[in-house]
Amino acid sequence: MGTWQPTATRARFVQRHRHLAGRALPLLIWSGAVFGLFWLAEITPAIQRLPAVAESNSTLVLAPTDGRLTTLAVQLHQLVDIDQVVARLDDRDVHLRLKQANFELERLRADMARVQSDLERDAKATADEHGLATGVELRRLVSAVEAAQLAAVSTRAELEEARIRMQGASVEADRLGTLATKGITGEPELLRWRTERDALKKRIDELQTLYDEHRTRIATAKGRLAEFAPSTPGTLPIDTALAPLRWQLKEQEARIDRIALDAQALDLRSPIRGHVASINAQAGEWTMAGRTVVTVVDPTPRRLVAYIADSQRSRLDPQQSLQVRRSDTSLLGNATILSISPNVVLLPERLRRDPKREEWGYEVVLAATGAELPGERLLLSPAR
Repeated sequence: MGTWQPTATRARFVQRHRHLAGRALPLLIWSGAVFGLFWLAEITPAIQRLPAVAESNSTLVLAPTDGRLTTLAVQLHQLVDIDQVVARLDDRDVHLRLKQANFELERLRADMARVQSDLERDAKATADEHGLATGVELRRLVSAVEAAQLAAVSTRAELEEARIRMQGASVEADRLGTLATKGITGEPELLRWRTERDALKKRIDELQTLYDEHRTRIATAKGRLAEFAPSTPGTLPIDTALAPLRWQLKEQEARIDRIALDAQALDLRSPIRGHVASINAQAGEWTMAGRTVVTVVDPTPRRLVAYIADSQRSRLDPQQSLQVRRSDTSLLGNATILSISPNVVLLPERLRRDPKREEWGYEVVLAATGAELPGERLLLSPAR
């Protein structure tokens, strides 16, 4: 009996405490889980000073053809307007082709004069033989048409050459004007180019007026010829003889139109309004077709791009707002997250802590606040 009582008491004690432990175990597990979450939140680094960069739309001004860059009319970071000339290629090839076009015109004039002389002689012989003056009159009307066409083509060639020279003078005057405001060049050189530009502009106006007059004379001469031709025998031989020369005149006009387009392509113009972000060629260099000469960047950034490490990815969500600051901690405003890449990507060198070592992270795209500068490095932090 002496040994039974302590054993029974011990059994009841163990049973009672086992029951209490079973009731307290779930509470202990839950408390441990909550403590673990708080502890994990404490040791996980908060998102502070996340580096970002402001990105803008940019465009490349390419060389349309092989050639030497004679003029670079802009400087780095300069603000340029849409369609402003930023550079100019050598126009010597265009001048040479215009000279060749003028030589071809002279040859056509000689051929036309010879054919006209032959036709007039034949028409006069026919008029003398048949006592008719219609052949001579027809020849006179045809000659008036051809002479007006030749004069128009010649004026057009001179007009295009003057335009090419005026384009070059305008670009050079604008460039010297910019340098003169900075005291780099003197006023006499600038005045000389401006005077030449104004003189060429006046000459272009005169040639354009003369060219319009030639076109009016052509239309009038063709009208008289059309009124006379139906009642005139022998029109077919004359038209047949002059047909090849007429086609050559049309080919020459098309050739001059092509040269005019090529002359316009010598001026490299900015397709957008923005800042000159980079200059990839210098005056005097030979450029190949398709080479980037100047890069122009929209002055208003369209988005912000940042990269976040895998350990902090869960702290960001689309549509979340982040504060945008400059390196001097000045606040620009809040930006909304537009998207987060589904996978990690390679960071650009400008956002790496060590440009020589590869870094990876999730790409975060945010809407720009409107106060950023193109390419500016920024810092993002959680909005408060």
